[in-house]
Amino acid sequence: MSVHAEEAAKADAAPDPQATDAGTNTDVETLDAVKVTGIRAAIASSVETKNESTSIVEAISAEDIGKLPDISIADSISRLPGLTTQRVDGRSQVIHIRGMSEQFAGTLLNGREQVTTGDNRGVEFDQYPAELINAVVVYKTPDASLVGQGLSGTVDMQTIRPLDLGERRIVFSGQGEYNSLGDLTDGGDDTGYRIAASYVDQFRDNTIGVALGVARLDSPFQEQHYKAWWWANTDLWGAPQGAKPADAIALQGAEGWIKSRELQRDGVMGVFEFKPNDAFHSILDVYYSKFDQDEITRGAMWTNDPWWNSGAASYSSVTTTTVDGVPVVNGGTLEGIQPVVRNDSNTREDKLYSIGWNNSFKLADTWTLDADLSYSRADRDQSQLETYAGALGGQSVDFSIPVGVGSGYGNYALPDLSDPSSIYLWDPQYWGHDGRLEDSTQKDTIKAARLNLNHVIDSSDFLRSYDVGVNFSKRTKEKSSQVYFADLKGGGAPTLVGLSDLLGSTSLGFAGMGNILTYDPRAILYSYYDVVLNESDDDLRKDFIVEEDIKTFYAKANIDLDLTDQVRLRGNVGVQYVRTDQSSTGFNATGGTIVGAQTLGTSYGDILPSLNLVADFGNGWMTRFGAAKEMMRPRINDLGAYSGAGVSTTTGTWSGSGGNPLLEPYRARSVDLSVEKYLGDSSYVALALFYKHLESYVYTQTIDNWDFSGYDDNGNTPISNYGTYSTPANGEGGYMRGAEFSTVLAGDLFHPALEGFGMLLNASYTESSIDPDGPGGSSTDTIPGLSKVVANATVYYEKSGFSARLSERYRGKYRGEYSSLFGQRSYRYTLSEKVLDMQLSYDFPESSRLNGLTLLLQVNNLNNEPFRTEVSDSNGLGLYFPEEYTEYGRQYLIGFRYSL
Repeated sequence: MSVHAEEAAKADAAPDPQATDAGTNTDVETLDAVKVTGIRAAIASSVETKNESTSIVEAISAEDIGKLPDISIADSISRLPGLTTQRVDGRSQVIHIRGMSEQFAGTLLNGREQVTTGDNRGVEFDQYPAELINAVVVYKTPDASLVGQGLSGTVDMQTIRPLDLGERRIVFSGQGEYNSLGDLTDGGDDTGYRIAASYVDQFRDNTIGVALGVARLDSPFQEQHYKAWWWANTDLWGAPQGAKPADAIALQGAEGWIKSRELQRDGVMGVFEFKPNDAFHSILDVYYSKFDQDEITRGAMWTNDPWWNSGAASYSSVTTTTVDGVPVVNGGTLEGIQPVVRNDSNTREDKLYSIGWNNSFKLADTWTLDADLSYSRADRDQSQLETYAGALGGQSVDFSIPVGVGSGYGNYALPDLSDPSSIYLWDPQYWGHDGRLEDSTQKDTIKAARLNLNHVIDSSDFLRSYDVGVNFSKRTKEKSSQVYFADLKGGGAPTLVGLSDLLGSTSLGFAGMGNILTYDPRAILYSYYDVVLNESDDDLRKDFIVEEDIKTFYAKANIDLDLTDQVRLRGNVGVQYVRTDQSSTGFNATGGTIVGAQTLGTSYGDILPSLNLVADFGNGWMTRFGAAKEMMRPRINDLGAYSGAGVSTTTGTWSGSGGNPLLEPYRARSVDLSVEKYLGDSSYVALALFYKHLESYVYTQTIDNWDFSGYDDNGNTPISNYGTYSTPANGEGGYMRGAEFSTVLAGDLFHPALEGFGMLLNASYTESSIDPDGPGGSSTDTIPGLSKVVANATVYYEKSGFSARLSERYRGKYRGEYSSLFGQRSYRYTLSEKVLDMQLSYDFPESSRLNGLTLLLQVNNLNNEPFRTEVSDSNGLGLYFPEEYTEYGRQYLIGFRYSL
């Protein structure tokens, strides 16, 4: 959190951005100090942060060192008003703020911008152990001294400051974990554990502080997955399907699989703090995490569209139901399909490093200089292996499937796909290879330096201080991949797997698909296959380097005055000037070969004024107002200089497609208004309104006069350097607007008998006019991440050492962004969900010999909420059908926490 001023809030109650490591000191009137000992004290600390801030913020604080109130950081953040999480592989991973996807949010650690382990700007929060984070503040309005801001908001995760704690603290914790779906396949696991330890101490009359923390996670995630591929009436395209009734819509392919993942994450946090006197304060903080994921996927899939294998698949004995007056096939028999049995292995290793060193010098009574250096780096190594098997002939399969959106698993009576004498390694779907391996690496680094000068004004009636500063940062993101095809030895003839290489069969009974042949694909890879490099143009274009040099200059005035005897006005007004120089190096790939490389780029500057005002009317009533101009740099993969461009041999004209290193940012103007009533030190009611007008939005366009200077013409002489290029480009934007209601209420506000009870409620409504496909695009597409309605509810009880908490989060349906086939990104219509979590604990009292010991029980996804998506029909009728239905089970954790 990086607090230097003596009057700043304590370590677990975050200050305004000007009071962070990379910021400055400012006069802040604090509430009475709250000692964090439990749920209510953590709530009071968060309420205090919201109350004192000059920006519109939301906050969470740990109940004690390393004890955030949820299983993961993402779960905790997603409960804040206007925020929600997107589940990826069954766990909360990325955060959406005010209806915008994770790409639009800025993420900081101790006030410093963080790299990402994914291929874009969105931070994956499961890289940060909850045990090592002490507080989180989400800034919803910009502040001139806050560097690394997002367009939708800015998340600042904060580690502890040992001198603020003022006492020695040693904490140990451990939990065993179990997944309710059990052990679904050979090599998977349904049990795991979490352990953590932390040490905080002070030395030499509280002038030296040390904090150390370690956390290890070994967590199982299980998945039962069913997906309908696509729905269509193929009669309209002159392709009837056997006995399918004329003009009936039918499913054209499906899949069922189980996944078993083992996640291992090791995290280390260290803080060294030195404050020998009031004139000098130095803080060095280090963070490291290593995240390993081993995933086994086993399942069956097939296509039955009329174009596959010369129309080998068809229907018989069909039954239908009616959807909006249109007949839809919901049962019968599939004839001639050839299901492919998949045994896949995906491995991933992420390493995240972050180090920051802040020094604060008090040059005189009213002058303070902050100097900050930081380095953040993320490395990812990923390997994805697919292998295929199946019976040699066509199969007849009875089926019944749901056609109501989100209605559940399909049911397919597949033949025995586990028989080692009839299931061969080969290519049943005729994909052109018997297996596929993709190895990829990426590296993301940010180097930054910052200077901030703060001057306190003693003589003014309204201007309390001002800040001027500059921040220099350089970001480099590199990505490369290699794709290999695995072809069976001996000319590719279908091959039986040797009995010694087989494992116990895997059941797909949840979808009626029976058992499938099971083996370790990596163990047999080089025994059965020849593995050869084979990259398409799309594969070659995945390789790129993007560099950003960013200079941020800012000035801010901090104001505080009494408008009347009853009304106090405080806040800040400031401006940033951000200068960006960006470039990218990528490949021009045509015909599966690299025909050239290019380095392209551009530069631009943005002037970003901001205003934050808080009118304190007394008796707990406050009104906040914010207005600003904002910007967010484009998605990193959109900036890649990769392309497939060439000169026509007949017309001599250029054409191509790919990334766009010339992209400029998303730019917006925003206005925020919040009315708040504080009811004591741990309760409040607030209503906030916001409006953002995005002056530009990036979407794929065809540009007629694209300059192909610098592209390789592959020996074909063009008649001009200009041609057509399909690429992400800046275009028309639109508005984002919404309302947020939130309240935190302690039970004793209503009656003394309710002491210990409390609740936290919030709900938000957001809407947008932005068409992410540009003018004339799909009328059904919405901006990624936009759920119109998001709500959270938590009820708790805490008394006499016992605490209980039940939390439910809800988000309406939205257009989510996910990793898709071969590492591409795809947008999917994700249905609404409600996820219920529970936490129980008991703290032994001081009179007990077990004082300091806490027993814990937690259940995540208590209601086993499925992940569901829908897909539109392929005939343009505006009908929607079920796509994915996946269950992840419940996570049970039981353990202890011991504090000295």
